[in-house]
Amino acid sequence: MNTSASSSLRRCLTSIALIIPPAKFVSDTFYSLYRVQGSSMEPALQDGDILLVRKSDILPHLDWKRWTSSSTSYEEEEAHQTAIRVIAHDAQSGRPIGENNVGYTYLHPPTIHQLGAVVVYRAPDAEKYPSSEYRVKRVVGLGGQIVRPRENWHRIERVPSYALWVEGDNNGEGGKDDDGKEQDTISKRSSTTNNTYCKSIDSRTYGPVCKNLVEGIAERIIWPPSRWGVVSSISPSVPRSWWA
Repeated sequence: MNTSASSSLRRCLTSIALIIPPAKFVSDTFYSLYRVQGSSMEPALQDGDILLVRKSDILPHLDWKRWTSSSTSYEEEEAHQTAIRVIAHDAQSGRPIGENNVGYTYLHPPTIHQLGAVVVYRAPDAEKYPSSEYRVKRVVGLGGQIVRPRENWHRIERVPSYALWVEGDNNGEGGKDDDGKEQDTISKRSSTTNNTYCKSIDSRTYGPVCKNLVEGIAERIIWPPSRWGVVSSISPSVPRSWWA
């Protein structure tokens, strides 16, 4: 190998060594990509969609100022009050609140204060289905609320302050794949799943999901290009959660 080639290789390896650590930090702390596997979130999310997921609150003291500022409408005031309720419940678990956020550049996981938000989390039953470690669902109940699960109006669940109640959008029935897992898995890797599915397995099966299991909030579909756009927060047409 001549000197020129050796020098070029050294520069290339140095560049890679300098890029990988910050890229890994950003992926672990701020934003990461996840690939949807299955149909439990259809029509909002489809099998193969790649999501941009926000994993932290960035400059959380700015959010606090926004939520405690004057509101210009009833809807905005209601959203602010909900956010403050959620933060107060999170504070019981030791999460910084109010002006205590000033010293933080970011807080993980992000504050989930909006009903209908789509979240990615580590499955509570991951030991049973190790190939489907991550799940994607919609938030139906916030910590501290009482929830009436879909399809069972006689059932009432109280969501602990440290947890969320999540459900899939698609309530259709079907079969299971070869691994016996349901259709709501999500992966960081490119992989394939069987085309037959079962009903969404979510909080109706394993109860509230601890916020410590939350990876982040799905904000955008970035692939395929035909589906590029914001992941909308959609609340049930008939309210199914209320504050205790």
